[in-house]
Amino acid sequence: MPTALVLLLGVLLHAPAPPADSMDAPSGAGRSAAGPGVQVQPRLSPLYSANFGLGVAVGATVENAGWAGSQIAVDTRLQARYQDATVAVFTGDPYHSRVYGLVAASGSTTGRRRYYGLGPNTLTANELYLSHDAVSIEGRVGLYPFRTTALVVQPGLRFLYDRSGGVNGEDSEIPLSTLDPASQAAVAVAADQSRYGLSAGVGVATDLRDDPGYTRSGTFALVEARRFVALDGSDLQLNRLSASATTYVPLGGRAAVVVRGIGVLTRRVDDDGDGAIPFFYLPVLDDRVATAFRQDRLTGRDLVAVGAGVRLPVLDALGLYGVDALVMGYLGNVYDDVFDQFEASVSFEERAEAAADGHAPLRPSLALGLSLVDLRAGRMLLGGVLGVGPGGVTAASLQVTYDLRDVRPLFR
Repeated sequence: MPTALVLLLGVLLHAPAPPADSMDAPSGAGRSAAGPGVQVQPRLSPLYSANFGLGVAVGATVENAGWAGSQIAVDTRLQARYQDATVAVFTGDPYHSRVYGLVAASGSTTGRRRYYGLGPNTLTANELYLSHDAVSIEGRVGLYPFRTTALVVQPGLRFLYDRSGGVNGEDSEIPLSTLDPASQAAVAVAADQSRYGLSAGVGVATDLRDDPGYTRSGTFALVEARRFVALDGSDLQLNRLSASATTYVPLGGRAAVVVRGIGVLTRRVDDDGDGAIPFFYLPVLDDRVATAFRQDRLTGRDLVAVGAGVRLPVLDALGLYGVDALVMGYLGNVYDDVFDQFEASVSFEERAEAAADGHAPLRPSLALGLSLVDLRAGRMLLGGVLGVGPGGVTAASLQVTYDLRDVRPLFR
């Protein structure tokens, strides 16, 4: 038997498996309504950011409403300069049902969406604030073909609606004309008009982590391909391919080495990449992708980022609760064309100048985080991270690994 086939069978046979009863039972309305009673888990947390101001996040998850295994999540974020709301319904637990479905709708509005321009050499001094309203309606179906987490397949369809009011002149200290022509075009092509369309795609992942809620060892890897087709008369069509992986190497106890990498390619279908793409359809390298980068910091068609660090326990309260520290270093950047512009060098200068041939160096950042862990349940309760890099200092929530089963996608 070929070596590759032997390795594949080994992975499938030894991958973590959800409980047999939920894997063997169909999810969704086909289940009997009899079972665990309805459970409600409310959420409430204060919010503050220098960009959006004071606010509060309020939400709740309702389980087993209508049928056993269902999950309904409602979340609202209200801040002085940003508001959003999300409603999501899972037909079954996406981590324990062999087949599950998701229907989700979300909307947001802000007058302070940060924008620095496009490409690998943008400056924080060129910070603009854009007015932006967005709506997303999505349906997904997930499947574990081999009844283990070694393979998760999840196709989905999204309807995206965006309306940009252009530059918010009250808050922005510089005019749009300060930016290069390509960066200006990415705003102008969307300003003062509604853009909408459908994004169809499929994600394929392997989850070999010992515990998704609080991982001590294992790997999560994801590949996703999507096609966006505009329905607003613009004839815009985009292909996007993304791949990412996060590995935890145990050091004993709760300590672990964490290694992460991600890459994204975006291309127009209709004109081979020469036309302007509205800024909100492009991937962004910021605190959601790599926690140490500033919010909305780097925008481009292609994205590359790698990071490595260590998670160490700093407190253990009688085996009930613990505090972990995370230190991670990242290198990353965005590009108009990564194959033409990527350069395997690092620039610690805020003004990262491109070489004469157009190549651009990677930008570094450092993440310093703390998290509170429920040791009995094996999950992180809350956490935060401070990011330090050439673009300045930023604070963000702590999420190292993006999972395709998360309600909010990493890229639209």
